[in-house]
Amino acid sequence: MVGITMVLAIVILIFGAAGLFAWLSQPFSDLIPISAPAANVPAPSDSVDGGGGVVPTAAPQVAAQVEATEVPAIEPTRSADSFEPSHQIASGSSINFRTGPSVSDGIIEALPPGAPLQFLDEDANSADGVRWMRFRNENGDEGWVREIDTGTYQP
Repeated sequence: MVGITMVLAIVILIFGAAGLFAWLSQPFSDLIPISAPAANVPAPSDSVDGGGGVVPTAAPQVAAQVEATEVPAIEPTRSADSFEPSHQIASGSSINFRTGPSVSDGIIEALPPGAPLQFLDEDANSADGVRWMRFRNENGDEGWVREIDTGTYQP
């Protein structure tokens, strides 16, 4: 009876460990490096001549032919030249540049006083009646700032 109990305990431990590994490998899969299997390259074979000596065979010559293809030019969606500031941060302190028109939306960055902004012709009112405006900054990031924190751009 002790032998069967011991075998049963070992089987449970083995399958338990395998199950635990499978369960834990999923959330930690990006921490475990996975390498591709090595390429299966056959070694060059040597032939034997009639006198018992080894005659090396020549490796096959592979002629690579590269065909040039023309890649179409990609037009940039925006450049540093397309930034035309229309507003700036008018507050005396840094203002949060947000992902959406609400104080509960994420912060992209804190804009310093006087930071130039380009208005993107989009605005929204929050639940408390505050008007938010959508802008692009000099870095090309787009986000939202309250209207009361902005003023007309003065270079």
